[in-house]
Amino acid sequence: MRKVLICAVAVALALSAGCASGRLDELPGIKELTKLSGLRATDEERIAAVLNDVHRGMEARKIYKVLAHVSRNYHDAEGRDYEAIEAYLKKAFKNYREIRITRVVPRIVVRGNRARAIETFGTVAEPADPASDPPINLQGQVSVSLEKSEGQWLVVEWGRML
Repeated sequence: MRKVLICAVAVALALSAGCASGRLDELPGIKELTKLSGLRATDEERIAAVLNDVHRGMEARKIYKVLAHVSRNYHDAEGRDYEAIEAYLKKAFKNYREIRITRVVPRIVVRGNRARAIETFGTVAEPADPASDPPINLQGQVSVSLEKSEGQWLVVEWGRML
């Protein structure tokens, strides 16, 4: 019983550490731990880890932490592609000092190599220059479309507010 508990704790620690990258299978020793415990991360858990990492990247204003989870095939209803979303994020991170986002656990539906997540969130951001940009106080839901490519889930579209 004690060995099972130790193994379960080790897997839990490894999984929580792996949530930062969204690539749980790449953690050192994770394959051995999952064989011993029988636990595996589901696609839904991997997608939740990706969305958590995007959230942390947004709050930390780290563009490449966010873009690491965005597909080069990204497109959205506003006509933005990968380069345009990169420019949008650069401008937002330059114009807003602090970005705070609260979220609830997303609803995730996986169908093969495609997935859709419904994110419910609240965002508050303070402008660096209040004369140029208004403060942001926004709540709502958004649909996020993802594709699995080479074992990694990537955002292909961040939809409009629902």
